[in-house]
Amino acid sequence: MTIRHFTASAVVLDGDDRVLLVHHNKSGLWLYPGGHVDPNETTAEAAVREVLEETGVHVAVLGEPAFVHAAVRGHVSPWAIIEMDVSDSQVGAHRHIDFVYVCRATNTEVNARPEEVADARWIPVVDVTALRTPAELPELVATAARWAKTPGQTPRGRTGIG
Repeated sequence: MTIRHFTASAVVLDGDDRVLLVHHNKSGLWLYPGGHVDPNETTAEAAVREVLEETGVHVAVLGEPAFVHAAVRGHVSPWAIIEMDVSDSQVGAHRHIDFVYVCRATNTEVNARPEEVADARWIPVVDVTALRTPAELPELVATAARWAKTPGQTPRGRTGIG
């Protein structure tokens, strides 16, 4: 039986075609901020929380809820949902189902949290390919950056919920 964990992450962009990346302590790779979803937390809330915890940067999730009605609470859909193999010393081999949001930074001052990540910095989107990253990350970041420039991608506050 495959163990799966739900995670949430954010491709955080600024107004200068840069993406916020973190140097992950365990993997030694540059990644976008993210982590496990806590109990009683939506995936958008988890993504926003992880960005703040790892980098000190506040963000707003881009997008609109797909459905809005007074009787229910609508949420912004993730930009992508990806699944990947991971391994760690506590769980061993398992899979992460990652809800990826595209966010706009509301402040750009980075304060990397050493208990979370080794480093955090703004990287020009075109320079991501020069970093040591997972194979899919440069293309994912470039595609997200293009999507963020399309009309209608409006920030939805700090939690990304409607």
